[in-house]
Amino acid sequence: MLEKNFFVSYYMSLSPVYVQENDTLYRAIEAMKIFKVDTISVIKEDFSLIGCLTKKKIKNILKLHFSKNINLLENIKVKDIIGKDKIPVIIYPNTDIEDAFSIMKCLNNTCIPVVNEPWEKKLVGVLWLDDVLSVIKELPA
Repeated sequence: MLEKNFFVSYYMSLSPVYVQENDTLYRAIEAMKIFKVDTISVIKEDFSLIGCLTKKKIKNILKLHFSKNINLLENIKVKDIIGKDKIPVIIYPNTDIEDAFSIMKCLNNTCIPVVNEPWEKKLVGVLWLDDVLSVIKELPA
């Protein structure tokens, strides 16, 4: 069994960047710019995670719809574009850091939301690839 400092809880950010499902696309873009992130978690009012919004997804939405409606950023809700057919990849605080790294590498993700329990999915943090890379080098072989 791994020591406790090789679990995700030791390396995750306890201040995850998120927007609520009823926030506007404009609000999501502003939050991503302020916090300098390419992916932002989308939560319900009770902090349960319902998805993630990426810069790539936003660019695709803007390419498709921006010319039709100049007010798109203020009119569209985040929940309408996150893709409810896709379940977000999540991990838990007690996930092994090597397992988290494998998931991130396989999916080419720069971050993964960390939730408390599978049945609640309350957002408790975010694990960033940069934080994982610094620790992976130090793990015993």
